[in-house]
Amino acid sequence: MSEKEGKFRFAYFTDKYKETYDFYENSLGLDLAHSWDRNDYDKGAVFKAGGGLIEILLRPEGEEHRYQGLDYRVSQGAFMVIQVFDVDELFMKYKADGIPFKQEIVDQPWGHRSFSVLEPNGLLLFFFEERF
Repeated sequence: MSEKEGKFRFAYFTDKYKETYDFYENSLGLDLAHSWDRNDYDKGAVFKAGGGLIEILLRPEGEEHRYQGLDYRVSQGAFMVIQVFDVDELFMKYKADGIPFKQEIVDQPWGHRSFSVLEPNGLLLFFFEERF
């Protein structure tokens, strides 16, 4: 990726901002790229995940604190897929840390070895390694 290319970013609003922030930073151990706390209605954080970013935003209460053009609904049907380079090591770390799994580690028929976890908002996170 050249310096002039952007990174893919998955962004969503949450009513469980502090719990979600703590999950990504402390439970999953993702690196924080940056965060902000401008006021009670404008908080967010961006975490590094694989070659992309996960951005969590506090869902502001009241229409007067919302911007036109953004979708503030709860995410449904979406999930994230994060490629790692030692999925077994990460799985064992998360298991030792007591992270609850949606699916424990498994070899997929399409050549991935993966496991999945649910984050505090019910969003599914798949961690995988290619085994081709």
